[in-house]
Parts: sequence; structure tokens; C-alpha cells
Amino acid sequence: MEQKERIPQLDIFRAISILAVLAIHATSRTLAETLNTPLFHPFLFMNKFSQFAVPSFVFLSGFVLFYNYIDRPLTGKTLGKFYGRRLIYIIVPYVVFSVLYFGLKLYAGNQWSMPPQEMAAKLSKYLLTGTAYTHLYYVIIIIQFYVLFPLLLWCLQKSRPLAAWAPLIGLALQWGFVVLNKYMVNHGYWHVSKGSLAITYFSYFLFGASIAVFYSSLKPWLIPSREGLRSGKWLVWALVWVLWIAAGTAHVELWNSNYTQKTVINSFWFEGAANAHALLSCLVVFQLSFLLYGTGLRLWSRLLVSAGVCSFGIYLIHPVVLYLYRKIDFHGGYLAYALAIAGGWLAALILSWIIVAIAFRYIKYAWVLFGSAPRRPVKQPQNLPQEYRAMD
Repeated sequence: MEQKERIPQLDIFRAISILAVLAIHATSRTLAETLNTPLFHPFLFMNKFSQFAVPSFVFLSGFVLFYNYIDRPLTGKTLGKFYGRRLIYIIVPYVVFSVLYFGLKLYAGNQWSMPPQEMAAKLSKYLLTGTAYTHLYYVIIIIQFYVLFPLLLWCLQKSRPLAAWAPLIGLALQWGFVVLNKYMVNHGYWHVSKGSLAITYFSYFLFGASIAVFYSSLKPWLIPSREGLRSGKWLVWALVWVLWIAAGTAHVELWNSNYTQKTVINSFWFEGAANAHALLSCLVVFQLSFLLYGTGLRLWSRLLVSAGVCSFGIYLIHPVVLYLYRKIDFHGGYLAYALAIAGGWLAALILSWIIVAIAFRYIKYAWVLFGSAPRRPVKQPQNLPQEYRAMD
């Protein structure tokens, strides 16, 4: 089997996505608190424009999984190793943090007197739905994709041309469910939390899968380069970025009209604008990752790679930091308020990052909390022939 090219820029992709996650959560309260003030629109823009965060992580999961496995034989051994790693590095930290956040909820609501049976029932429901805390639904989505992955991989291995249609198939499945769900909810047939269902993210996952399958062919179009500038590919890149800004701005303005003017807007417009912006964001963040990695700013590049490596741990722990930060009583006018929100974003990033990085470096079983640790470079014995050193 041909050795796959390593793509270190994907850690920067993770870093950008986790920065957007933190922006959403740091500004979550601002929309209600700043309505009818000059601060409302800037915070609305930061919050809604950053909504690409989870779709971009889903896209990256699809890309990485299919990039790594599309040329591997689909055997029991391969699947056993695949699910074993996910159990250890995804599900175990998810369960641990779900229990911790459940305890935080009990503490914040002073509910420790709840009967043990009711407590166990609530925790079981939270674990199954990813609702122990507001951000954990993402892990449930990813677990659903892991369950579906062998079937999807088998389909694309059997028919590589099918991968070219995968994004459209994902869009059709996703929007088919969006339409069906709206009809069923409006007529009272069901009430489901569609944000925790993988089908509402199918377009991003299969978009990532498609790009992974054809990565070697698409690479000149995906990655900005001098050759691309000379050959006119920059026109496509510019169009993608312009459409990205336009779709994101349209999404923000839909919400602005809804909040400030109480305009009744069909939910499909919100879904469509968010979907278009998120899909374009996957391409933009991919390009931005390569640009930042190759700018020559080695310190920034190393910092972003580090943040990307720690991104799953940062994702899991940052709400605790925000919860404690919001206990601080801030006073002042608009400027003080804006600085306080920015401080929350920085605290959630830096403190979470430091905690995860230190845990990975000094705690043997840090994976129980934060998932897979970054690989440390292994020093090669100098007396080995070059070919043996390269095969590690």
C-alpha cells in the first residue's frame, strides 16, 4: 500500500476551528445582554459567523478518516483497531467529562438531594444524547459517523467515482431530513433534537470524504501557491472567499432582522445560509491552514499546531473555564463589557490549552481526560542505515 503524504497543516485547521468554537461560547450570552445597544451587531457577527466551527470539525473527520482508510483493506483487524482507538480516545474522555459536567449541573442547581434512581436516569439520558453540557452533542455526532463509517468506506472503495457524487448525496440526505423534520414537528408527529443527529451534518462529512479520495488531483486547486497564481487558479480561490463572506454575512443579517425587527423568516433560509457558509468555510479554513503553515512565521505556526493538537481537550474542558470566569463580577460601560467578553475568550483558550498541554506532557494517563496525546519525536539511533531510520 502506498505511503500517504502527512498533512501537518490539518492541526492548524483544528486550531482555527477550536478558536471559532470558543468565539461562539464566549459570546453566547451577549446576544440577549446587548440587544438594542451598539454592541449587539458586532457580537452577533462574531457569534453567527463562527457557526462554521462544528461543521468544519465534521468535515475534517470525514477527510482524515477517508484519507487514511480509503486504500486499506476493510478487514476485521482494521475495524477492530479503528473502533478500539475510538473507544479509548473519544468515548472514554466523553464519558468522564459527561459525568463531570453532570456533577457541575447538580452543584450549580443545588440538586444533590435528587433521588439516586432519578440521578442515574438523567445521567444515562445525557450520555446517550450528548446533553450533559451544551457542547458535548458534537461527540455524539462523531460517534454516529464512526458507526456508519465502515459502510460508507465500503461503498466508496467499491465505486471510487461515487466519491465525486458524495457531497451531493450528503446534501440530499441532509436536506431531505431538514424538510421531513420541519413537517413532522409542525404537525406534532415528533419532537427530536436534530442538532445531535449525524444526518444534519452529512453534507460536511461526505464533502470531506470526497476531497480525501481525490486529494492528489484536487491539491493544486485546494492549496494556494505561486504556480496557482500564475495559472489563473486564484480566480477560483477569490470566488470561494467572496462567496464565503457573502454567505456568512447573509446568515448574520437574517438573525439580525429576526432579533431586532422580529421579522418572521422561513427557517429554511437560516438553514440554507448556514449550510452554504459552513461548506465554503471548510474550503477557506483548509486554504488558510496551508497559508499560515507556510508563511515563515515559525512561532505562530508552532503555536497553532500545538493548539490544534490539543483541540479535543480544549473543546472538552473550556466550558469549565468559562463557567468560573463568569463568576467574576465585571462593572463598567460598553468598553469594559467588550473587554470582559474578550477576556473570557482568551481565558477559555489559554487556560484550557495550558491544562491540556501540561497534562499530555506530565501525566501518563492524560488520554482518559483529553484523548490521544501528540506523538513525541523519537530520536533515531545514528548507527542505523538511513532506510531503516526512515521506516519508523
